[in-house]
Amino acid sequence: MDELKRLERDVKDLQKQLNRQKDEAERARKKLIEENRRNLDAYQTEMKRAIKDHDKAAQAEYERLLREYQYSLSDEAGKKLAEIDADYNRLVNEVKRSEEELARKNQELEQAVQELRSNLTRREEGSSAQAQEYLQNAVGEFREIEAKPHEKFMPKRLEIFYTALKDGQQLFKAGLYEAATAVAISARAGMERLGFNIDDKAGEWDRQYDLLNLKLNYLRSRIKQELDDWTQYIGQLGDDANSRKSRLIEINYWSRGEYAAVVMASNKISDVTSAVEQAGKSAYLKQPDGASTDDLKKYIQEVDSLGERLSALSGIYKERYTASCQRAEWGENIIDFLTDEINLRWIAEISGFRQADPEAAAAKEYKDYIHIQFGDDSLREDTREWLKLVFENSSGSTVYVYILPIEAKNKVGNRIILHIDFGGAEQMQYSRDIYAHICEAISLEEDQEDTVNYTPDINELKASSNKIYKETANDLERLKRRRQ
Repeated sequence: MDELKRLERDVKDLQKQLNRQKDEAERARKKLIEENRRNLDAYQTEMKRAIKDHDKAAQAEYERLLREYQYSLSDEAGKKLAEIDADYNRLVNEVKRSEEELARKNQELEQAVQELRSNLTRREEGSSAQAQEYLQNAVGEFREIEAKPHEKFMPKRLEIFYTALKDGQQLFKAGLYEAATAVAISARAGMERLGFNIDDKAGEWDRQYDLLNLKLNYLRSRIKQELDDWTQYIGQLGDDANSRKSRLIEINYWSRGEYAAVVMASNKISDVTSAVEQAGKSAYLKQPDGASTDDLKKYIQEVDSLGERLSALSGIYKERYTASCQRAEWGENIIDFLTDEINLRWIAEISGFRQADPEAAAAKEYKDYIHIQFGDDSLREDTREWLKLVFENSSGSTVYVYILPIEAKNKVGNRIILHIDFGGAEQMQYSRDIYAHICEAISLEEDQEDTVNYTPDINELKASSNKIYKETANDLERLKRRRQ
């Protein structure tokens, strides 16, 4: 028994030494973590202003601080410290040696315990009171560990010690006091190690949760600002529930569903943080299906990805809306000019915005927008797509005008494709006149940007690498066949 108690003291001393070394080794990292967290806290007010005022430099600074904080939480930060800090590297090596020594001592302790448990000839040896005291202390340690989130971070491990304590109590009842004491010593030492491990893992979870909250709140602020920006952009300043719902539908329509996808994904992650706040961290960590540390890291990556998606859609959906308004305006001007000034007949029944394909028409963002905008769910025109105008002159020639949205580098510009079906030989002068009339109709004095393109040969459009030009050629062919 004296040898067993000596091993117990050695294990305890080694565990305390290891904890001191770990604390000392982590001090540099903790200092870095705390410093970065303070910087973030100090920047919170500035970040909110930056989002509202679209201060890109200030937002970039906040994002940089977030990245630094995230890096300080990673294993890579510890490795970097070990490379550049000799004292930190020495402490890390000391921790490793202490862990190896502790493992060796624990193995010796376990061997001593097993020898006592298997030696049934030593019945009645040892003190009953001492065995009872050790068992009670071990049970007390068990209760402390039981209060920790052991199932989340070290699942099924506590069950092993529960079984060991039951064995110790059976040994005590059988009069094997020395063996019962040995089991209690071993179980308590193991539970102390388990408790330290749980605390370390709970601390890591807490830091990752803090990072997730920071990034999620930043994303949600940007999402809200996007809605406010859109409201101002279109000049609809109503703040009632119906107005906000309409604005959401509009953003989602012009972003082709991307805005709603970002919102829904962020809300799903928010459900996790809401569940934590509602239950409290301690209670939440005891829930078997609660988010793990790895889950939190995945959520953090997802929030980063959602932020990138939000940045990508932020400019483009406004560009699509503005370009669509311009197509509608150009279309009205072209119709008025060609019908009033040169007496062409506008064929309204085959003119209009491109019909939505089945997939687009079935999408929620399309159906919601058509409903609030026109109140007629049967409409199938897609105002995000091209605008087609068809005219006929007195000699039977057909004039086709396509106003196409061309997207490139987060910008949308309109281009006009003009094609005339003469039903025979091309009349070059007439083609030039119609081209000039269209430029005049949209107040384009000199087409230096190639906004208006006359295309006598549909095959040239088909040969284009631009998908929308190819689709225009196919539509032209279809219309020409129908009118023959």
